[in-house]
Amino acid sequence: MMYRIVNNLVDIDSRSILIPAGVHTRGHANRFIVPFTTVNDYQYSFFPTGIRLWNGLPEQVVISSSIDVFKTRMEELCI
Repeated sequence: MMYRIVNNLVDIDSRSILIPAGVHTRGHANRFIVPFTTVNDYQYSFFPTGIRLWNGLPEQVVISSSIDVFKTRMEELCI
């Protein structure tokens, strides 16, 4: 779902949710800031967890040209 949100393939305004991390010394250039929260319900919802997982992906996976290429690279990563 993060791939679709980042690449505007779904009707979600990602600018209000995803804040670019800016300077990247580690990882890829498409990293986002994980929102800080003290509310347990939000802490384990999709966005903080999805952003953490997205930020941990290798750059080759993140910059995939299509959803099919992304899925293939994710499968290769999990093997």
